[in-house]
This record gives sequence, C-alpha cells and structure tokens, in this order.
Amino acid sequence: MNLAVDIGNTQIKFGLFEKDELAELFSGETAIDEILTKHKIEKAIVSKTGSNDIVEYKLKETSIQTISFSRELNLPIKILYKTPETLGADRIAGSVATNFLYPNRNILKIDFGTCITYDFVNEKGEYLGGAISPGMMMRFKSLHNYTAKLPLVDPMQFSSFELTGTDTSTSILSGVINGIKEEVSGIIKEYDLRLGNLKVVATGGDAGLFVTLLKCEIFARPNLVLEGLNRILNYNL
Repeated sequence: MNLAVDIGNTQIKFGLFEKDELAELFSGETAIDEILTKHKIEKAIVSKTGSNDIVEYKLKETSIQTISFSRELNLPIKILYKTPETLGADRIAGSVATNFLYPNRNILKIDFGTCITYDFVNEKGEYLGGAISPGMMMRFKSLHNYTAKLPLVDPMQFSSFELTGTDTSTSILSGVINGIKEEVSGIIKEYDLRLGNLKVVATGGDAGLFVTLLKCEIFARPNLVLEGLNRILNYNL
C-alpha cells in the first residue's frame, strides 16, 4: 500500500492507495499515528508547503521507503514551463494526475482554491503552463478590504446567485460568482477553440459550486493532488 501526504499551510491530507486506486482518505496531523498502526505501508511520498515536520519525522522512524516531492524527481510528464522552479507542487502533481487519467488528450486542469489556477497539459504529455487569478474568497475579501463601505459577503448564506443584484450584498455576490463563472467558461471555450480534443478537470475547495454552475462538461476530482503524488511515487519507486 502507498501513502501520499500533502502538507499544506493550514491542513495535512493523507491518501492511502492500492497501486493507482485511492482506498482511504485521512486529514490532520494526528492521523499519521492511526495510519502507521492500522495499515501496512510499503512506500510513501511527502509534499510539503507548510512548516510541519512531524509527519516526516515519524515516517523516518519506520522502514517505509519515503521520498520527498521535488522538481528533481522523475516525472511522467515533460515540464516546458519557463520557470519550473516557481511551479507549486500542487500544480505539478495535479497535472500529472490528469495526464494519467486522460492520456493522449489536451487537458485543462482548473483548481478552485485560494487562487484559481489553470494548468494545461497537451496530448503529448507536455506541461505548457496556464494562468492564475484570484479565488472566490479572495475576491470577496478584496472588495471589503480595499473599499470604505462594501461589506464582506459570505456566499454560503445565499441559495442562489442572480445576475442582477437587488442590494449591495447581492450585487457583490453577482459580480464575484458570475464573474468567475464567465471567466472560467471563456477560458475553456478559448482552449477548446484553439486546440480541440479538450478534457476539463476541476479540483479545489470551491470546485463543487462552479462545476454545478458552468454549462459545459467538467470532471470533478477533489483529490487530484494526492492522486498525482501517488502517480509520481509509483514512477520513482
């Protein structure tokens, strides 16, 4: 059994895999104790953007073959980004996962997280780059923080997102939600128009909302980063 670990700034996620199949998910620092006690792990990969060292320390105390994610590892896709050293592990791992899931396709991965990131892998398995724009909560917070009177809107308090806002809060809601929807829809259409044979895959905390709102075929994969890390692990060990 494989273990993929994604250590972020605010959360730690664990994925247990049987070869390429995700078997079980865990989260939180203390989950590593349960995993090591109850499961026979043969090899592991750790990706770390946060500063937590406890999981790595506990893995080093075992006989489990463990590698840390780095850009020096062998990758099943070719990175053609001009500044690969600036690429986040989540963007690389997610792109590896989409290429594995949909080989020989042009793939646009959209991560609806703190930022909305777009990553494109062509049908040759080459990562070319993408785009980065503000995420949903970043847009709500910026409207509140950089103006004197606009309120901080919580989208979870609303059940619908009308095109025409009828007060300040619903006008902000319309601008942010419909703005993201049209941005994403336009970018998907542009990629499809220019390249064709396109598969669109969505991940990230806000993906569920926008996959529902967008009127095009999008495949939601909430654990894409863990899937990609596992694929990289299998490619190297």
